[in-house]
Amino acid sequence: MRRALVIAVLAACGPSIPRPTLVDAQRAGTTVEILDAGRALYVSRCGKCHSLYAPSEYAPATWPDKVAAMRDKAKLVPEDEAQIVRYLQTLASRSTPP
Repeated sequence: MRRALVIAVLAACGPSIPRPTLVDAQRAGTTVEILDAGRALYVSRCGKCHSLYAPSEYAPATWPDKVAAMRDKAKLVPEDEAQIVRYLQTLASRSTPP
């Protein structure tokens, strides 16, 4: 029952979390697939326990500390943490002036 509820919640909030575009990937010097993997981790790992923040809710420089603060609760390995941060920082920079 709990698993079905988690899946339903993730499905409901997932679409509101923006997907990376080719422009995002080019700006970050990576691929859309890598950024999308970070998004998937963010939705599945961070969304298990609380509502997700849109990347634009915080400045890009803020995200590493926010994710690090939740590292242990989300049981993130360093590679997963780095992917999530890369996704969040890249999409947060959409709304940050150069």
